[in-house]
Amino acid sequence: MLGFWLKKGISALLLPLPSALLLMALGWLLMRRWRRLGQALLLLGPVYLTLLSFSPVTVWLANSLEQRYPVYQGQRVEFVAVLGSGHHSDPERPIEQQLSAVARGRLLEGLRLLQINPQATLIVSGYSGEDGRPHAEVMHEAARRFGVPAQRIVYFPKAKDTQEEAAATLALVGDRPLALVTSATHMHRSMLSYRLAGLTPIAAPADFIATPTRSWYLSAQNLWTSQRVLHEYIGLLWLAIKG
Repeated sequence: MLGFWLKKGISALLLPLPSALLLMALGWLLMRRWRRLGQALLLLGPVYLTLLSFSPVTVWLANSLEQRYPVYQGQRVEFVAVLGSGHHSDPERPIEQQLSAVARGRLLEGLRLLQINPQATLIVSGYSGEDGRPHAEVMHEAARRFGVPAQRIVYFPKAKDTQEEAAATLALVGDRPLALVTSATHMHRSMLSYRLAGLTPIAAPADFIATPTRSWYLSAQNLWTSQRVLHEYIGLLWLAIKG
């Protein structure tokens, strides 16, 4: 548990906005003693954020992960595992609107795979976090709303991250054919985690975000895309360290 929260804390600090603010704060602290170094760090923070908000940089970063695996080609599988993402419980909203946009994109691809594999079992996962209701339960209910019978759904409400999702999936699936559905940027780290757990999944990337805009375009959406990519590279580094 400590390792999980340590990973989350370090990852949060290394994301674009916190790291840029840390650079600027460090620059301000160093101004009196090392003026040039302080000035350089003060300038580096905004330059870093500007680059990560620039459309060509954003698309290049996203493609560096999203182009590693092709879209699902229709291979026959017995299980379709849709990895968790996030939700916000609100009884005033339909269940599918309580899912984050990322979670909806993943679930939609999972449902497409179930149409191709009508006898396959759907696996959904995700713990409660700060919401109070496990994400897996929300995904289960949303899948039911889209017509998937309850007996075709298995959910893991205690899995906190990809490695725990992989361990739970291995106990159920073993060596039987499995399609792994997650965001295209998250696909490489997920495939590595599942292979390390002893599974041999077929990649089924969804929720693509490498969407070009005008070449000169700067936007908060581009910065959010860059943040998602950097989060994945931090996760890959953590996976390599953890072994």
